[in-house]
Amino acid sequence: MVRCDNGPILRVLLLQILVWLSCFIFSSVEAFCGSETTSRPLFPSRLHSPPALYMAEDDDYDEDSSDSFSSESFAMDPTSEIARTILRDTLQLSSEQHQQLAKLAVLVNDWNSRVNLVSRKDCSRDVVFGRHILPSLAPLPLLSSSSSLLDDAEDPSLRPFAPGQRVCDVGTGGGFPGLPLAIALPELEFLLVDSRGKKLAAVQDMADQLGLKNVKTFHGRAESIPEARKFDWVTGRSVAAIKTFAFWIDHLLKDGKSSKGSDGEDRSVGHLIYLNRRDVEDELLELVSRDEDIADLLGCSEISDKRVLVFSQSAVHSLALASGEKLRVPRRGGGTTARSHRKSNKSRPRKSSARGEWQKRDSSAPKQRGYEGFRRFDSLQEN
Repeated sequence: MVRCDNGPILRVLLLQILVWLSCFIFSSVEAFCGSETTSRPLFPSRLHSPPALYMAEDDDYDEDSSDSFSSESFAMDPTSEIARTILRDTLQLSSEQHQQLAKLAVLVNDWNSRVNLVSRKDCSRDVVFGRHILPSLAPLPLLSSSSSLLDDAEDPSLRPFAPGQRVCDVGTGGGFPGLPLAIALPELEFLLVDSRGKKLAAVQDMADQLGLKNVKTFHGRAESIPEARKFDWVTGRSVAAIKTFAFWIDHLLKDGKSSKGSDGEDRSVGHLIYLNRRDVEDELLELVSRDEDIADLLGCSEISDKRVLVFSQSAVHSLALASGEKLRVPRRGGGTTARSHRKSNKSRPRKSSARGEWQKRDSSAPKQRGYEGFRRFDSLQEN
């Protein structure tokens, strides 16, 4: 008779029961004590990981949503008295332009429920107007023809906005700062660039509803814009690191070389207008032509936590060289193209055929059937 020893099995079962019982008691104590008792998960998952690691995967993530200030702290009613003071008195805009900007806030809020144009957190008409539209207009008092800030500019090539100038807004997203500037500067031509087709379709629709004839869109990356198309201004709002952004748009700015136009020779130099957070590296500040807080430009201390940085074409070129970036998208229209490392077939030696490889035979050659010179047996007997 064979004796069966169940001792090890019973000990394993008892150990499992003790583990389950201890987990139950621990969870009961945690629930009783409240949120003061925290536990480390036994099985790590995305839910327990730091949110910063997965922030880029969230469709609702926006650069502005990560600020220390909430979006509601910058909300402003476009029909309020303070909004009228900023638009009509500080920026010298007309009542029609004021109405267009207010309508833009409504359109962005409506489109944002379908396409993620800006951060959807606490998004409303007032948030869009105060958080996105008004800061986009900050370059106006800095670069207007009546601005006194240009008098003490260290960059002699920096000049104010003028009719006929061309502006390229790279990474426009929900249309910022391109659409508000296009409303405020109807004499300038704007090209709004973005690689995301859904956002660009919404921007084009809003421009059509606002009746903006000076706005065109380009679906693609800035690197793919032909080098022949030069701009007086390139704008961007927290699109990427400044050096990386400078590499993308380096070929778009006018470099001061003579080019024939309708009014003669044009030796103007293009500039980059970049809206960024207040924390900027010191080495970048050494290259800026102008550096002003948006709150100071608009005359409202609680309007924005960003600043306006203006770089000349030479400064942008220096930043592009220091970025260490490489061209990934071939440029169109005679620009620098990505060279292929594939050699021409003519320079390659002809590859020898592999053994047993099928080859096409010459149909004019005699067929080899295996019985050439064959004689029948009967004919042999007759001889």
